[in-house]
Amino acid sequence: MKTKGKRVLHSLFFFLLLAAGWYLMQYFCAYVVLSGSMEPKIPTGSVVIVDGRKKEWHPGEVITYRRGNMVVTHRIVEKREEGYRTKGDANEEEDAGIVSEKQVIGNVIAVLPWIGYGIVWLRQGGTFFFLAVGAVMLFVIRQLVHDRKEMEEKQA
Repeated sequence: MKTKGKRVLHSLFFFLLLAAGWYLMQYFCAYVVLSGSMEPKIPTGSVVIVDGRKKEWHPGEVITYRRGNMVVTHRIVEKREEGYRTKGDANEEEDAGIVSEKQVIGNVIAVLPWIGYGIVWLRQGGTFFFLAVGAVMLFVIRQLVHDRKEMEEKQA
């Protein structure tokens, strides 16, 4: 009985975790910072968590936006009628051009230093595939051991 109860609780917890993840993915994104333009506040290799719920930003806020096929994280230095002037903290000059409202993904709410290096490493080649296969193998082995213990307990 205790085993069934634990499995139900684990399943419920897993379902709630998935539901919370789905909800958060609707509004929050994570991006790896690949340059030093925002150092020392945001070191190269950091992961920035971006909140996309807000629709208006002000000077001093750090935003993430699309520029062509790139995603850029810089600080707003000036708000204009047509958009925002931005600049990387470590850069001498402001970014060329204006960032329009449509380009803005959201504002940075958290910085996770150096985690991005691991993400970039995982994306290379077959690293992710081998890690996924290893995780599945560990899960299967754990399940087999658990089932074996259950069978032994029933026989005893």
